Amino acid sequence: MSPDGAGAGAFDVAASLWSTPPADLDAEAARLTAAGLRRWHWDVSDGAFAAPGGFDPATVARLTAATGLPGEAHLMVTDPRPVLDAWADVCGTVIVHAEATGWREAVEHVRARGARAGVALSPGTPLDVLADLPPDVVVLVMAITPGQAGSTFLPGTPARLDALAGRHAGLGVDGGVTLDHARECARHGATWVVSGSALCTAPDPAAWLARARTS
Repeated sequence: MSPDGAGAGAFDVAASLWSTPPADLDAEAARLTAAGLRRWHWDVSDGAFAAPGGFDPATVARLTAATGLPGEAHLMVTDPRPVLDAWADVCGTVIVHAEATGWREAVEHVRARGARAGVALSPGTPLDVLADLPPDVVVLVMAITPGQAGSTFLPGTPARLDALAGRHAGLGVDGGVTLDHARECARHGATWVVSGSALCTAPDPAAWLARARTS
């Protein structure tokens, strides 16, 4: 099941607006919501762990209220612990990186807050760091280097999904996900994908979402 998805066995898409100009955020959020989107993926970077960019909790709270859609926070920061509460206040799922300082403590804090915790893995990070995760924690496999929007989907990603499939409460993929990649990820055990540019630039986002979900 996806973190805020439609039910057991469902495959879903979370939309990232990372590359959307600030002036266009409200219109794009409304357009994707009308197309049948069910959830958001909110990136945030501190400019050290990954290239600067992303969102703040106030903007996310505003767009969440406007669209009525749940979301997941993806914290690409060197130490997520100081910002966990602010993000747990506005997102039902908070994802931290296994490469970040204090990530295990962060996972436990999110769980104690009553939100769903997630762990993201950058390319090259060994999968065995997840061996002792609590069963309710979701995993997000990065298919590009964090923060490098527009990068090409790494071909080794499906093999990493194969190794993780069925072992966690949810298994997602983020980075360079096209419609074809979304369908491929579903075949390799992913329960959700994050799409930004591919979804936002699709001539018919409703059709894009429908095809992805029936992978």
